[in-house]
Amino acid sequence: MLPRVRLTSIAIVLVTLFALLFTGLPLSPEIAPAIAGTNTSAQCNWDTAAGWVARENQKVGDPNWANGIPVEYAGDFSGKETGSERVGGFTHWLRNSFGSKGVEGWLDAASATCGNQVGLHISGNAAPVTIKVFRMGYYGGAGARLVATVKTAPILKYPVVHISPAPESKVTTRWPVAWTLVISTKTVPGQYLIRLDDGQGDASFVPLTVMDPNSRSAITAISSVLTWQAYNEWGGYSLYKGPALTRASRGMVASFNRPYDGDGSGQFRYMEYPILRLAERLGIDLNYITDLELNKDVASLHNTKSILYGGHGEYWTTQMRAALESAVSRGINLVSFGGNAGYNRPRLQANDRELVMWRGSPADPNRKNPTLATVSWRDFPILKPEALLLGSQYVGLGVDGNYSITHPSRWPFNVMKYPGTLRNIVGREVDSPLYAIGPAVEELARSVIVLRSKQIISMATYYTNSKGAGILDIGSNGWSCALDNICPWHPQLPSSTRIDARLVTEAILSGMAKGPLAKWRPAIPNIPARTNVLLLPKV
Repeated sequence: MLPRVRLTSIAIVLVTLFALLFTGLPLSPEIAPAIAGTNTSAQCNWDTAAGWVARENQKVGDPNWANGIPVEYAGDFSGKETGSERVGGFTHWLRNSFGSKGVEGWLDAASATCGNQVGLHISGNAAPVTIKVFRMGYYGGAGARLVATVKTAPILKYPVVHISPAPESKVTTRWPVAWTLVISTKTVPGQYLIRLDDGQGDASFVPLTVMDPNSRSAITAISSVLTWQAYNEWGGYSLYKGPALTRASRGMVASFNRPYDGDGSGQFRYMEYPILRLAERLGIDLNYITDLELNKDVASLHNTKSILYGGHGEYWTTQMRAALESAVSRGINLVSFGGNAGYNRPRLQANDRELVMWRGSPADPNRKNPTLATVSWRDFPILKPEALLLGSQYVGLGVDGNYSITHPSRWPFNVMKYPGTLRNIVGREVDSPLYAIGPAVEELARSVIVLRSKQIISMATYYTNSKGAGILDIGSNGWSCALDNICPWHPQLPSSTRIDARLVTEAILSGMAKGPLAKWRPAIPNIPARTNVLLLPKV
């Protein structure tokens, strides 16, 4: 094992060397945003009538969409940082930061709609790159449908990074546009992965959400692109760590003008895709948007019955949370299939291409401003714990535990084939209602865990309001990855867990599609409202 000081020194020298080598090279001009068209969804002739997702999934899929690209996890989800495993963490950071990919890319925009033109920026190996555009779904079990294939002219390997001075430590690239995707009749709404192949056996993905602003689909699925970017270590810095593998060396600003680390898909493949694929298998109509639409468009949730978050929606701007609170107050359901949702409040800048999170640093001139401070929602100067909306909130990480079902005869756990317990589904980040102020909730499941030498109870919870909305927090961001048995902290889940997690997820999705959950499944609270934080147990 290398001493910690030596590892840190090596890392800092490497980052400095890369910055000196590449930031002085001639670079292309600043990146322009995606070009907005004037077309509507009707002009694209998209089939958006009721049942459109079922009809879309009758088309022929391509089971080879991921061949040669195994699931790779973002930053903190697989790197090991402590004890005798610290060298493994350094190796993981180095690979994620500067990569071994022969071909990588990023898009001008995280989302687009009919008529938009989105530039794809690629760094290659001086050979042509094959671009394949896949819409993700069920498709008879294939998992994706091939929409388009393009082969480019030879693409050079461009400078890796431009790193702004500390403490910002913002990593960007300025690669030129290699290809432009026009959102048209062929690219119907949904989640897309754009596959890049370099012809030498190397490949990676670039994610994109195609949205329909006029959608009236039953469920709105929000892709948590802010959270993906916060954890993105590509280029040496994320909002969690830098070259010293510590919080002290982290960046304060994260740019979308760079690839995602890992396999390039952000956290999509293990935190969102398993749930979305299941929804499309059920034929449930989905309205696809990202954090960015929720942040800037107050109407994005006006024509839906339910809101769906995947396994990890940690970063909510002020505008995002206000939109969610407004929706719930109007009777729209909110379901989080994860843990640690809505924990941090960032800011966006540079036309929403940069994510800012100072975490109360003295370098932030707005750190005491209740409107502009970028800290956890529960902390000063905001003091609005996420449990006020979700019913529960984040209590810790590094967990691998079981859920004991509190009332096996009640929805949504009444569909389990092996009732009573879901083994190893609790992790990596978990929630609880017991350590924060919030509304009265019904305990759906619980896990007794040990965090920082203290026994803690994590939970899945549910409550309903007077307008009919149901708010369900599954309380574990291991739920989504468990559906595909790809959770990095527990790679071999019991088959009973996978089967029952799928059945419960299907029950929740089907319930969400009906409309206000309280109309047929009102909550039965057994945990009273918590109004005085001074009386709560400490974690």
